[in-house]
Amino acid sequence: MPRTKMTRHELKEQDEITTSLQWFTEFVVLRKKEFTAGVTIAAALAIIIFGWSYYRSTRNTNASLELSQAINAFNDTVNIKSDKERYEKAMAEAQKTHDQYSSLPMGKIALYYVGLCQEGLGDTPKAIQTLQQVAQTGDASIKSVAQFALGAIYKKHGDNQKAIETYKQLYDSGGYSKAAVAYELASVYEANKQPDQAKDFYQKLVSEFPDSPFRQSADDALKRLGVAPAPPQKPS
Repeated sequence: MPRTKMTRHELKEQDEITTSLQWFTEFVVLRKKEFTAGVTIAAALAIIIFGWSYYRSTRNTNASLELSQAINAFNDTVNIKSDKERYEKAMAEAQKTHDQYSSLPMGKIALYYVGLCQEGLGDTPKAIQTLQQVAQTGDASIKSVAQFALGAIYKKHGDNQKAIETYKQLYDSGGYSKAAVAYELASVYEANKQPDQAKDFYQKLVSEFPDSPFRQSADDALKRLGVAPAPPQKPS
């Protein structure tokens, strides 16, 4: 059956889900806090999983339920003590969801989790391949999240040039939180001994996104680099 046009309310819900998934990626997956922030993670994931109310068919409902099992396993640090076991269980559930529902948005999100689990298990080449697939085949929202995760993997493993290229594409496209991408770009430039470029993006963050959660870190970085933080832009 052809997909019916979404109402304004449903479009708003989709935007909120995308924002929640971006928040999850920024503050949980990519910053080593994923193992301890259980309550906060559960709240964010509840929005992601159950907020897709415009998908009302049985197939989409089943896909959501299966994906929730993968995500629950991914974040279950209480009952699953071993990270290896947790990633293996989550990856099996996510792969099953993707195999059954690859054409649905939930299937793309499931593949994203497969990539995260592969990275958690130490298979970085496979994780990069999987996340690249998500970025190439997913819709705009999950594509940008996958690109952000790819940048973080490159950065983590010291491939600063690829990290810069990935983050720069994402920053220029505007498909993700510019404050988050600007901070990551600045930090990679700094690590790559490119202080002028680092200062530029730290200053962009401070002046253009003064209320960003990255603001204080950007201020600290500018001081570290010997630059006085730029004042926030005044509203026009």
